[in-house]
Amino acid sequence: MNPSPSPPQDPGSVSRAEQGATLLRRYGGVAFRTYGIIVAFVILVIVVSIGNPAFLSQGNIFNMLSQWAPAGIMAVGMTYVILTGGFDLSIASGYSLCAVVAAGVGILVDPAYAFLAAIAAGFVVGLLNAVLVVGVNINPFITTVGTGFILGGVTYVVTKNAAFVVPDMAFGDLGAGRWHGFPFSGMLLIAFLLVGGLVLAKTVYGEAIYAVGGNREASRLSGIRVRTVIGSTYVLSGVCMGVAGTLTASQLNSAQANLDPVIIFDVLTIVVVGGTSLAGGFGSMWRTVVGLGIIATISNGFVLLDIDVFYQDIIKGSIIVGALALDVLARRVATRSGA
Repeated sequence: MNPSPSPPQDPGSVSRAEQGATLLRRYGGVAFRTYGIIVAFVILVIVVSIGNPAFLSQGNIFNMLSQWAPAGIMAVGMTYVILTGGFDLSIASGYSLCAVVAAGVGILVDPAYAFLAAIAAGFVVGLLNAVLVVGVNINPFITTVGTGFILGGVTYVVTKNAAFVVPDMAFGDLGAGRWHGFPFSGMLLIAFLLVGGLVLAKTVYGEAIYAVGGNREASRLSGIRVRTVIGSTYVLSGVCMGVAGTLTASQLNSAQANLDPVIIFDVLTIVVVGGTSLAGGFGSMWRTVVGLGIIATISNGFVLLDIDVFYQDIIKGSIIVGALALDVLARRVATRSGA
């Protein structure tokens, strides 16, 4: 006896089911890539604040802003560089050099001129990287590793591995000064993040950054000066080094070679954890803000919760690997769904 035939499927219902699955994959992947990092940040803040309510106190928030201002400012420049598909590994050495310039000049002249000298030094560092990357056409990873070694060596030669201490107490006003408890360094950080975000989101230059990062050849054919755009991001990164080095020198009233060699990892972690893709073309400044919030919360939370600081490296490394894995997964989902 033959089995009864199965009822014919409704082509319309199959089509609607397939469309629903496609839409779920598409918008689910987009939502995950866009808002997942915000959810993670909110959960982290809740956990740390429950563990120690002092975390959300005004004094602690202000201290975090001051402490993370140098890394956060350099993360602004790094965001631009990475959005074009580039990389800048010279920032730790450049940051130390600029701090030394600020302190060294600050010993001799008014602090304002010392700060300008440090920013000018950062500009020169960024310009050097730009010329090598887009002018000589050397791989940015190799270029900035090389210039990082050069800058580090120059700083050691200039300082002879001794600290430059600035006797003028006015030198510390920018880095350690406050207005009604709000640190000037925090104000400068917020200003850089706001301006950097507005430029990316609202200007033709910002559109060019995304276009170059997404497809350099198509950008060139559409009339965008690709080399100029890429080079400008390295110059911006150099200026951010100058400002960050100035802030640290001002906070300490001194500077020395190899000031903070691991700050490069903090900056990269901020940008990558925020969700800016190392492949270029995807990311935003608000993501860098969230990444900064996550890393600052973890570091501050370890202190407040009295957790061994050595575990920080394990967690930061895990976060970086996890963020990169999630970025690859999200891009695959978006590609398959046509988003």
